[in-house]
Amino acid sequence: MAVPGATFTYGPSNVDALLSTTLSAVRKKFADNIFTKIPLLMWLKSKAKLSEDGGASLVVPLMYGKNSTAKAYSGYGVIDTTPQEGLTAAQYLWCQYATSVTISGLEERIQNVGDSAIIKILESKIKQAEMSLRDKLDIDMWASATTGTNVLALPTIVDTTTSIANVSKSSNSWWQAQVTASGSFAARGLADMRGLYNNITNQSLSGGAPDFICADQTAYQFYEAALQPQQRFSDDKMAGAGFENLRYKGATMTYDPNTPAGSMFFLSSDALKLVTSKGTNFITTPFIKPENQDAKVAQILWAGQLASDNNRRLGKLTGITA
Repeated sequence: MAVPGATFTYGPSNVDALLSTTLSAVRKKFADNIFTKIPLLMWLKSKAKLSEDGGASLVVPLMYGKNSTAKAYSGYGVIDTTPQEGLTAAQYLWCQYATSVTISGLEERIQNVGDSAIIKILESKIKQAEMSLRDKLDIDMWASATTGTNVLALPTIVDTTTSIANVSKSSNSWWQAQVTASGSFAARGLADMRGLYNNITNQSLSGGAPDFICADQTAYQFYEAALQPQQRFSDDKMAGAGFENLRYKGATMTYDPNTPAGSMFFLSSDALKLVTSKGTNFITTPFIKPENQDAKVAQILWAGQLASDNNRRLGKLTGITA
């Protein structure tokens, strides 16, 4: 006898006439119990996304020196025509990511059809795979070092020593990011933020200031606690996408679960780009049936790279404590 309000375990010994003939109430949406927020990837897609047709690699022209012939002259004065250098290029390699979607004939043709298909299993598997791929990208972008064939890690880009794109930072100070070793936020946090923000802004003739600041949750909360209620402005677009955020001068500030502990990254969408391949941007390949299985499989593919053309306009605070 089915008991009103009871929780049932399905199986021959537990199912009576009522349960055999009545559908249980099943929510038509999976509850996400595994994925965390990825504001960095969301910001890159909305503000710093660049699509390219392809090529053997991504070559980014760089200017690293001034033209020394720029001088005043009078009348018939001699104008300097000394040949100038100061131009080079950075080369980024494409990286590729993939995830697979598989479904058996039993699931697709028998178990998940007609009135029984309350949630379409194939659509759910594709969504799960896409979310997993985006999550993996965000994790790799925040890694302490770039490893294997992974996308270039942001902490690797925003430092003063690591060679990236075939250009040495140790040998070329103009390729170094702005890095400040901070400390107690209560004692110096706001002053360090102000100094780093202004240092980055000064690296461009156009005054290009950072427009995105991403911290770990603890450092974000230090900043939040330091604000007066009337100072707590936020970015409506980021808030609408479900991301807690504040404003710092002209920049949106938020936190990412994958950001290294005790750090704040100051980023400019003019200097940092998520470059994607136009032909391989979260595409789903056709489903293929293996010769010896009643199933089919497809891949979701992405190709691109996280690339900077001006590391001086990127920065970070490290070692932030209470």
